[in-house]
Order: sequence, then structure tokens, then C-alpha cells
Amino acid sequence: MESSVLTIAYIYATAVFDVAVSQKNIDTWQKSLSIFSKIIENTLMKSLCFRCLAPKKLSEIFLKICEDYQKKKMDIFSKNLIYIISENNRLLLLPVIFKEFLRLRYIYENSIRIKIITAWPLNSYQLKKINKIMSKRLSKSVNLENIVDKQILSGIVIQIGDTIIDNSVRNRIFRLNHILQF
Repeated sequence: MESSVLTIAYIYATAVFDVAVSQKNIDTWQKSLSIFSKIIENTLMKSLCFRCLAPKKLSEIFLKICEDYQKKKMDIFSKNLIYIISENNRLLLLPVIFKEFLRLRYIYENSIRIKIITAWPLNSYQLKKINKIMSKRLSKSVNLENIVDKQILSGIVIQIGDTIIDNSVRNRIFRLNHILQF
């Protein structure tokens, strides 16, 4: 991803996070940003962003869809955020803004999000054990996300931020194939 996109998303995420902390409603903002991200990733909504709609009209359509999705009116702060982002033609950045918001939240709460990718779902005992080991190793509270990906065949892939520990059979086969080619 382009660094300028991340920089812009970070600026928005920081502003939203500061508001969320000052209002003491981080969970509400996280939920709102999650909804915004899901809706903007819809193909029809993306196509609306590329049409020559006025930013105000686009933001009104987007907010109406959001309100219909969650079956309640958006608060004034969420509306203002969408108006500002739309005015700057950056609605498509909402998923990146959401990810940056989550990253800021984890830093704020001294926790970290770890993706555990396996060929089959892990049971609660395995997740608790991994959580305990990683919490101790990183000296932080850990939020685990178990992702099932049959393509790794077997083993485990652990992703902590930009660091990936790949102990999957697929990766082992790939490395062995690479060695045998030389």
C-alpha cells in the first residue's frame, strides 16, 4: 500500500481516535468504522464513488445506507466524519482508516492483535495456550484471530503486525522446491 494513503488514513484515524477517547466511547466508534468499512467495500458503493456525484450527495447516500444497515440514525459526529471524508474524496480509504484506528486502540490499551492462520479451526484450549504464550512473550494483552486457510495444508502461520512466522507445510514445500532447483 502506498505510504501517502497510509499517512492520510493515519491522520483521519488519529483524529477519530482522539474524539473516541475524549468521548469515552471507543467501542462505539470502532463499531461505526467497521460498518463504514463493510459498506464502502461493497461493489455498488465503490462504483458510486467513481461517478461524478457531488460529495454532499455521495455522503448523504452513504449515510442513508449506513442507517438502513444498522436500523438507527447516525450520530452527528459520525455524519460529520463522513461529510469531511467525502468532501475530500476519500471514502474509499475507510477500510484503511478502520485498520489504523484498531492499531491505535491496541497501542492505547497496550494490547496487540495476532492472526493465527491454520488449515483447520483451533479449539479453545489451543487458542488459550497460544494466547498465554504470546502474552507472556510480548508482555502485552493479546487479541487472537483464528483464520482458516486450507491452502497452507497443515501447520501454522502467525502474523503479528508486519512480522510473519510461517511454519506451514505449504511454506516448507515451497522452500524445499526452491532449494532443489539450485
